[in-house]
Formats: sequence, structure tokens, C-alpha cells
Amino acid sequence: MLVVGSANVSRSRAAERLMRARVGQDEGIEVSSAGTRAALGEPVVEPFDELLTAVGAYTDGRSARQLSTETVHSADLVLTATREERAAVVRLVPAAVGRTFTLREFARVAASLGPSSLPEGDLAARLSALVRAAPPLRGPTAPTVAADDDVLDPSGMGPAAFERSFVQVQAAVDSIVRTVRPTLADGDPPLPEPYAPPARRSRGLRNVALLALASLVGLVVVGTVGAFVAIGLLDDRVERFPDPFANLSSRPAPFVPTTPGGALPVTILVLGSTDDVRTDDPDAWATAAAQTDVVMLAHVSADRSHAHVIAMPPDLWVEVPGEVPGTLRAAFAEGGPPGAVQAVERLTNVRLDHVALADSETFARVTQSLGGVTLPLESNLVIGGRVVATAGERRLTGEQALVWVRGAVDDDLGRAQRSAVWLLAILDRMGDGDVRHNPLTWLRLLGVITASVAVDEGFDRSEMVGLLASVRTLGPGEVDVLPVPTVLAAGETGALLVPDAAPFSTLMDSLRTDTLGAHLDGG
Repeated sequence: MLVVGSANVSRSRAAERLMRARVGQDEGIEVSSAGTRAALGEPVVEPFDELLTAVGAYTDGRSARQLSTETVHSADLVLTATREERAAVVRLVPAAVGRTFTLREFARVAASLGPSSLPEGDLAARLSALVRAAPPLRGPTAPTVAADDDVLDPSGMGPAAFERSFVQVQAAVDSIVRTVRPTLADGDPPLPEPYAPPARRSRGLRNVALLALASLVGLVVVGTVGAFVAIGLLDDRVERFPDPFANLSSRPAPFVPTTPGGALPVTILVLGSTDDVRTDDPDAWATAAAQTDVVMLAHVSADRSHAHVIAMPPDLWVEVPGEVPGTLRAAFAEGGPPGAVQAVERLTNVRLDHVALADSETFARVTQSLGGVTLPLESNLVIGGRVVATAGERRLTGEQALVWVRGAVDDDLGRAQRSAVWLLAILDRMGDGDVRHNPLTWLRLLGVITASVAVDEGFDRSEMVGLLASVRTLGPGEVDVLPVPTVLAAGETGALLVPDAAPFSTLMDSLRTDTLGAHLDGG
């Protein structure tokens, strides 16, 4: 295996070292690297050297080497940092086109095939089979944005860019290795721990999106890896924004337990947008709200026996604080998280405990971390003018699932319904044995989620610990996902999407009194 970069002092060397660390020295696989414009005599750049050391994939002190026809001819598989290096390899040795891929391209193909598609045998034999099977899948697995085939070149940038580039390399290597080496045999070297960037006071830019709900899923089903391991990741990496409840008045009454001092349910408002927003800039909420994908209520029962996620279309008609009636999206735009809280509490008469926001790219990453999920396609899924999945029950990659969930631009109601279906598919996948009993998968999943989540400052470490400890045995079967019942009503400017009064009232009464589980069970 040959990994090709430009200078051969950063991305290609990182991929080489990570691959060696994961496949070991005695697997019949040789891994080397080279550069199209190698910085001859130079070692791995310091930021990548430190990142490799942090995950136990130490550098070997070798200096950069130049790509040559001989190195390409001797490689059964060539992986490149970007499409530019891929083209350079093929220009140098045209016959290598069938076995030359970008690193992220090959990782995506590997994930789409999965371990079960490869024949039994040693690691080298399985990798050879993967190389033979990969070429026809270039097109069907191609990303919506071609640049997603490339690993970021961090040259001349700051530490954050090096971290992002390294994470891209590591994720791609992990995807390939999980396909050809799905389990560890006795004597195999352990996989290095995934790199987790250190906590920062504030990252500033924050994408806020649909995957806020996944943060709750991570909370309620993360017991597999242990509550306190999870909370370390959560507390170190989750961003926080000012308390949205501080200046609110006339709120719904708090829940009163039947036994004095008894446990309380927890209800979290999750908000999502595809646009960038600064968590420390209130003026940016309007921009984020304009791209809101979905609004959800995530509820954990007082006895911690059930969790419920209720999907609410962003265009649902509500009272907007300080304004004429409008949509949930407008409430978020006008008042930020406090405005969204006030509008939702007025609409539902349910007292909210916390607010969560998350990164739009997380949708694809969570799904990809699970090896894809199965979703019901009513029609062919077309991306970039190509049919990537035909109608029916289909296993979709993260990027494909994201396109399916978003659907038409003006289909808010359908998007909310598909979001609920997607979450159920995520939960089903989490319940599969190869996921549920694999701590490394959960750590990777938590890493994806916690790198993207922002919560209100009142959701502190002690409360997170308490919630995690109390729900660590809660499984996917105890999490219900359902959309808000809605109807269309006539308005002055056209049809309005409003709650279907009777079933909506029953649903919210059950949520407010913490009897939703019994209600759904027919009790």
C-alpha cells in the first residue's frame, strides 16, 4: 500500500503511520508513503508528529521521499491525500488508474461494502478483495461535493486546521481497517484511541442543526461505554451558551413528583439549522433560524424507564414573544434560544429544562460511524444527477441519509417526519450487537456528537452525570420517536401549519404529566 501526498511530511505520513499501527507488522501488508513534490530530507511536521504521538502511532524518523514510477508499480493499492495527487499518480503510471483512490474515497467505498462483503481470509487477502471490488463503486458512492474526497491541506494554517486534517485522515483509515479487519484476533495490536481535540474556551463558529436530537440519543444509550467515561468527553468538549431561562416569566408550572423529593423528568428543547452561527453572538440567531431544519422535544421520564423525542416542524404556527403570531422558526430568529423556549412553552404548556444545539455535519457523521442505517425510500434517491439508491428499504451512508431527510426545500412537514424515521433507524442500528457491545464504536460516536453539541450553561457536569448514571441501562427499545400531529388551517396570507387540537392536547398533557409512556402503550 502506497500513500501519496504533496510534500510527504503531513497527511500522507499520518495515514501511513496510522495504517501501520492498525494493521500491525506481521499481516503481509507493507505500507509506505511518498510525495508528488516531496520536501526531501524533511521529517513529519511538528503538529502532525504531536497528533500521531497522542494516539500512539509514533513516527519513525524517516524523511520525505519523492514519488516515482517504481513506487507506483510496486503498490497494489495507492491512496492519495487529494484528487490532485490522484491525478498525478495516474499521469505518471496510467495503468494504475484502477487501483488509485483518494484516501477518503476508498474509505467511503469500503464502508459501503462492509466487512461481510469480503471473503474469509487473512488481512492481506481481504484487502486485495476490497481493492478488486472498489472501482465500480466510485460513482455510486461519490459525494455530493467533489471536494469531500480530499483531505484538508493544513499547510500555513493554525492548530485547528491540523487537527481537522488529522481527524479526516484518522476517520478514513479507521473506516478501511474496520472493513478489512472487523475484529481483533489474539496477538493483534490494539487500535490506537481516536484523537479528541483538546477543549477550547470557545470555537466561535458553530453550525446548529438537525443532529441536536442525536446528542440526547447519545445521552440515553451510552451506558455501553460507562457513564463516567462518556461524561468526561461531554464535559470537556460540549460548548455552552448563556442561560435562556434567566429572564423568562409566566412559565408553565414545574413538575411535582408524587413523592416529596422524588425524581423529576427532564425535557430538552433541541434546535437545528444548516447555517453557521456564533454561540456568543445573539445577533447571529436570526441567520441560523432562517435555516432551521427541525425543532424537537426530548423527554426522559422521571423513573428513567423511557425517553421520548417529539418532532415539531419549524413552520408550526405559534405565538412569537413580542411579535404577532408566527412560526417556531420566527420565534428562534426574533429571540434566540430564549424566544424559542418561550414560544414552545406557550404552545405546549410543558416546562422545558434545557436547550441543545448541534452541528449540521453531525448527521452524516453519526450515521457513518454506525456503518450506515436502513431507511425506507419511496422513490429513487438521486444525488448529483445519479441514482445512488433505488426505492425500497435501503442501507444509506451518512451523506445519502442527509440528502433524503432534507428532501424538498419547502417540505418542512415531510422533513420532520423523515427526521423521526431517521432517528428510529439510528436507534435500531444502535441496538445491533456489533454496535451495542462495541465500546470503540460508542467512543467514536460520542466523539462525533460531543464535538458538535452546544447546551445551555445550566446543564452542568453534575446534572449530566446524574442523568447519565440514571439512564445508562436504557436501550433503543425504550426510546419512542413521534411527530407532532398537525393540520392545515386558513390564514390571512394562506394556509398555516397548526397543531391538530385534540390529539396535540392529549399528547402534551401526557408529556406534561410524565405519563406519555403509558399513553403510547394504551394505558
